[in-house]
Amino acid sequence: MNFETGKFTEEGEDSLFRHFEPDTPEVMKINSLQGREYEYSDYLGTIEYSIARYFYEDDRKIKDEDAVSALKNIRKNCEKNISFFKRDLEKEIIENLIELLEGEPISQHEFKLMIDYVLEVIDNRAWMEDEQAYIKWAAYVMGLFTEEESEDYEKSIKKLAAKLGLSSKHADLMLLKGNEDDYFEFVENYGGDEGEELTEEALIDEVERKFLSLTDAEKVDFLLENGPDLYEFVGFYISELSERDEFEKIQELYRKLIEKYDDFIYLYVFMGGAYIEIDPALAKFYFEKALTSLDKLDDFSDSTKEVFRANILELIEKIN
Repeated sequence: MNFETGKFTEEGEDSLFRHFEPDTPEVMKINSLQGREYEYSDYLGTIEYSIARYFYEDDRKIKDEDAVSALKNIRKNCEKNISFFKRDLEKEIIENLIELLEGEPISQHEFKLMIDYVLEVIDNRAWMEDEQAYIKWAAYVMGLFTEEESEDYEKSIKKLAAKLGLSSKHADLMLLKGNEDDYFEFVENYGGDEGEELTEEALIDEVERKFLSLTDAEKVDFLLENGPDLYEFVGFYISELSERDEFEKIQELYRKLIEKYDDFIYLYVFMGGAYIEIDPALAKFYFEKALTSLDKLDDFSDSTKEVFRANILELIEKIN
């Protein structure tokens, strides 16, 4: 018996359930922790740090699916004693949460919402072509990686972003490196909901939605301001103008962007794509400009350049 808490804490015979506060009508109205992350940051951080630490220090072979399985088992059996759980990862998460709950108790409903939130965070990285996408990211943001490991991880994320046609700012968002302000500023300037808190994925979706709702003049101003940093939107707008057969506006946009930004490789590719059906010769000209600019870029690794080169040459081959 712990005489300070009055709880039975013999090794293996404590449980999360013993530390929960009663659920109240007010608490039961909470359906999600989205937008309430700050209130529960200690608990969310404890769960994610437990997973990241276990991966980094104990078992580098565990996968995201192992973390998901552990969290679901803990959620389902939170009333069971620690001795019920067989996996070390589960025990570590539970023990660390109990230590926190002893001083800052929450209700069972809040606990389950907390687990659901982390499960959603893991699922949001399922598209990243890596069975350890979440676990590696957690170890990175928790500062567990060495400097060399962090650099390698950042390179891998930037390479993935380039492969998927995402901008450097998207890559920074994936790394949580602090460039969210650029996105928030854009959403706020063009009618974002005051006080609304968005997840990384929702934030990007909101920026895209806001951009597509702008007038043509506003879109041009935005693209001239952000250019290569948010080049996806250049592609959105050129595609939109192409569908409307407004090729004069496409040429006007091209002239303005190329005056401001040298060797804008994505612009050349987007221009080639816009003309590949109606003017193959002009499309080939833009693709060849993209090839020329490719060798001048220092931001891309040699392997990334070769992937780009192969893709562009394939487009040119289709024209020939």
